[in-house]
Amino acid sequence: MKIVKKRCEFCRKWFLPDPRTFRTQKCCSDSECRKKRKAMADKNWRKNNPRYNDYRKEKIKSWAKEYPDYWKKYRKEHPVHVEKDNKRRSTRHKKGKIAAKQDAISQIFVEKLKSIQENRANYAAKQDAIDRRIDSLLESLIWKESSAKQVNMDKRR
Repeated sequence: MKIVKKRCEFCRKWFLPDPRTFRTQKCCSDSECRKKRKAMADKNWRKNNPRYNDYRKEKIKSWAKEYPDYWKKYRKEHPVHVEKDNKRRSTRHKKGKIAAKQDAISQIFVEKLKSIQENRANYAAKQDAIDRRIDSLLESLIWKESSAKQVNMDKRR
C-alpha cells in the first residue's frame, strides 16, 4: 500500500506519516505539534470521561487511608521535590491574587466610566452630536469591561 504525504493539523507542513499509523496520524513528528496533539487528545478524553476525576479522588483517598505516613516519609526523602512543589503552589496562589486585583481594577474602571457618563452633562452645552458619540463610546466601554469580568470569572470555575 502506498503511503501518501499528509498536511500537519498544527503547523500545516507536509509530512510523510509513520508506516505503522499512516491511516490515523494527524500531525508531523515535530515536538511542538506532538505536544499540541497530545493536549487536544487529553482534552477530548476528559470531555468524554467527565467523572474520571471523581473516581480517581475516591481511589486516592482509600489508598491514603491504607498508607497514612507515606507522604511524610516521601517529603523527608525527596527535599528537591518538596521545594519544587512549594514553588508551584506559591506561583498558583500569586496568580489567584493577581486575578482578584485585575477584577477590582476593572470594577473601578467601570465605576469611573459611569461617573463620567453621569457628570458629562455639566461640561458643555449644545453639543448633541458629540454627546451621542461620547454616550455610545462610554456605553460600549462599560459593556466591554462588565462582560470581560464575567468571562474571566467563568474561566476560573
